[in-house]
Amino acid sequence: MTLAMAGEDAPAFVGMWRREGEKNVNVSAYLQAHGLTAERAAERASAPYEQEWRATEADGEFLVLTGRGDGAGPARTLLYPLGEWEEPFKGKSVLFGEEPGSVFRNTVYEEHPEWGRVHLTESVTPLGWETTQRRVEGDAMIVERTFAPKLEDGFAGDRISSKEIF
Repeated sequence: MTLAMAGEDAPAFVGMWRREGEKNVNVSAYLQAHGLTAERAAERASAPYEQEWRATEADGEFLVLTGRGDGAGPARTLLYPLGEWEEPFKGKSVLFGEEPGSVFRNTVYEEHPEWGRVHLTESVTPLGWETTQRRVEGDAMIVERTFAPKLEDGFAGDRISSKEIF
C-alpha cells in the first residue's frame, strides 16, 4: 500500500547522518552500473559522505543537505517533497549523466511488510530508472537502491541493488 502523506508514524529522518562505508553492500557495483570504472567506483563507495535532513513545514517534506564528510559544508541542497517533482542538474553527474538535464521523481511513504513505513523515491534519469527506499532502524538510516540502466535501444538493463548504512 502506498501512502502519500507522512503522518505521525513516518520514520524520523531529521538529523545528521554519516555513511559507514565499511557496512555498505554492493555500492561499488551500483556505481559501476552508472558508468564508473571499478577503481573510481570503489573510491566513491568508501569515501566519507554525510547528509543532514531537516523537516519543513509541509507534511513529510525534507530539505536534505549533502556533503563529502570533509567539513567543507554541503555540496548539494535538495528539497524532497511528497508527490511528483523534478530535479534539474547541470551535467557532469555520476548518477545522472554528463549532459545537463532533469531527473523526474516521485516520493511517497510506503508500507513495507518487513520494515514498516519507508520513504520511497522513484526516479527517471537520463542513465536509467532508480528506486530508493530509506528507513530508520535504531540509530541508523538504511538506504537501499535499485537501479536499471537505460540501454542503447531505450530498454532497461539488468537491475542492480545496493545498501548504504548511515
